[in-house]
Amino acid sequence: MDISSLMRPRKICLCKGVSRQDIADAVRGGADTFRKLIEKTQATTGCGTCYHEVYAAFREEKEKLLAEKTDQLKLNF
Repeated sequence: MDISSLMRPRKICLCKGVSRQDIADAVRGGADTFRKLIEKTQATTGCGTCYHEVYAAFREEKEKLLAEKTDQLKLNF
């Protein structure tokens, strides 16, 4: 394991300095569409080579949030 990855978050979008945590925070903050995520973070608006990785992270974070909400709605009898 690379020790530097433990010290600071790896940037998914280098041009705009957007990390995975930034994407998670944006999704939790209301970015429920990819367009809203881009508006909040500016990810993918530089060179664009990170588009697929940012989109994958966005979908994963949305799925996590949905799973958390679904678990909260379950009633235990």
